[in-house]
Amino acid sequence: MSHDNVHLSIKNLTLFCAEKTIFSEVSLLIERNQISAITGPSGVGKSSFLQILNQMIREEKSLHVKGEVRFFDAHKSVDVLALHDKELPLLRQKILYVSQHPDILPFSIFDNMAFALRLQGFSKELIAQKVQQALKQVHLWDEVCERLHVKAHQLSGGQQQRLILARALALSPQILLLDEPTASLNEELSLHIESLLAELKKEITIVIVSHFKEQVARIADRVFEI
Repeated sequence: MSHDNVHLSIKNLTLFCAEKTIFSEVSLLIERNQISAITGPSGVGKSSFLQILNQMIREEKSLHVKGEVRFFDAHKSVDVLALHDKELPLLRQKILYVSQHPDILPFSIFDNMAFALRLQGFSKELIAQKVQQALKQVHLWDEVCERLHVKAHQLSGGQQQRLILARALALSPQILLLDEPTASLNEELSLHIESLLAELKKEITIVIVSHFKEQVARIADRVFEI
């Protein structure tokens, strides 16, 4: 494997909760523009593994991490575990985590999309452009373009899932961390999301946690068990 293709390098990663070891000495390489699947039995810490990669794990004060995570950002190598807290918002924009039960905000479709972009300080014109582009990426624009100011909770389950993906993509992440993205969807909608992920990997790197073995077999370029 060419080092140029590596987006994240994880070495000897160990997660502790108090005196208990959750997982130990995990080492793997995440390649650019691939879907890497993280598998393993329930309770082994797969979701926590994702949260280590963009340091959301720091919000869990009972958890402690040892090892090394390196993020190859353009031509720069970033030691993720050594970052100061003030550096984490930018890291989490570049390595973006979408939880298993992501929240639809109690706003309109447009405001769900625009909320984080406004916090980033983008102009109204650029926000409108990014919203449209991201909704098109997930094939949702044609379905909602005439009702952007309708409450997002009125969307179907599959549309909400695509909205959540679009909301993440609008921030232009380099790496997307997806925790069980189709767990609450039926088979037809799950297959639709899988198809979207296969398209999206042309532009971004995707790391996914899924307990669906058939799904992993269909979409993952590489599979890692922890």
